[in-house]
Amino acid sequence: MLSRKDDQTHKQSAFSAREKRNIIIYIAGIIIYKFGLEAFNGSIMTLATNRYDQDALKGRTAPHTFERVGLLFGLNQASQCFGSLLISPLIKHWPSRTILSIAIFIFALFTAMLIILDVATGGYIKPKNFNSTNKNDFSYYGHYKADWIIVIFTTSGIAYGTVESTHRVIPRDLVGHDIQKLQRFDALVHIFYATSGAIGAFVTGLILIPNLGNNQSFIITPILFTAAGMIWLFMSSSKTKKSKQKDQVIGNSKKFKSNYLKIIIRKLIAFGQSFYIGGKIIFTSRKYIWLFSCYSLTLYAHRYLEDGIAPQVARRYLDNATWSEIIVGGSNFGELLGAFLILFLSNSIRNPIPWLRLSTLALINHLKIFFF
Repeated sequence: MLSRKDDQTHKQSAFSAREKRNIIIYIAGIIIYKFGLEAFNGSIMTLATNRYDQDALKGRTAPHTFERVGLLFGLNQASQCFGSLLISPLIKHWPSRTILSIAIFIFALFTAMLIILDVATGGYIKPKNFNSTNKNDFSYYGHYKADWIIVIFTTSGIAYGTVESTHRVIPRDLVGHDIQKLQRFDALVHIFYATSGAIGAFVTGLILIPNLGNNQSFIITPILFTAAGMIWLFMSSSKTKKSKQKDQVIGNSKKFKSNYLKIIIRKLIAFGQSFYIGGKIIFTSRKYIWLFSCYSLTLYAHRYLEDGIAPQVARRYLDNATWSEIIVGGSNFGELLGAFLILFLSNSIRNPIPWLRLSTLALINHLKIFFF
């Protein structure tokens, strides 16, 4: 009797041919996207670190490099929040695959802007036989103000947030609302996502930056982003054509009645309200207070390790900003191992709480290495 139930559950959670096709297309795009993303983020991190050190040396002032790098990534993440708010009004009118593809095309344009700025101000690819006179000699950089990196990287965060939010909504459109399918799909995607991220970080740190220079090493990013966007256009929704047409008619009628700017303002207000209400629920209930330490602080600590500690260790202790990408690659490899655990043990441990607590304890132990 139990075996029949298990067999029936297995059949229900098995992916259909159409879903498998969508999953393959989606994973192909996510691999290309993540590789380009690591090349971009890693190059920007090391570029900003070198540029602010270089400016401090030229101006004979005390370096405030990591204050600026922290500001750089802080503003980028803040703009990601704003970009994520743009999703809900758009997704009511257009298919999520279309929004995802357009968002990544715009993201590709923003990543190309810094390369164009660098070349326009005299920058070029790092020469093969380049011999630096000192550790802050980067004569192949363009002659523009370093703060322009903050402006462009912050602006690109809007498109970045839109892409990241959309590709978290898409799984439901591709495989439906089945919980087991979503868990397996999410774990499978995260394995390829983390694998591509780890490889991208290692390739960026060991090959691209040493050979091209971190001012031009992300030249592959606009190309890869465009390719990923084109691939994602071939995905199909799990909805029927009839429901698609119906939704399209409803969406078009609402599009003219509603003001997009007003919707965004309402979303911003709702975001503030949800922030307050969520905080009130978490901090006034013993049942949910663990979420702050096990989820929010863990995610922040993970970001701080990659964006805050890694560049400092690489630049100040290893004397090479490029090595921060090796640290990030190791972090992505750890995510890969975690995704494998969830994929193989998701049927045995279906409650997410043990996974959150395990990741929190593991991350705390890693933080002890840096601070103690």
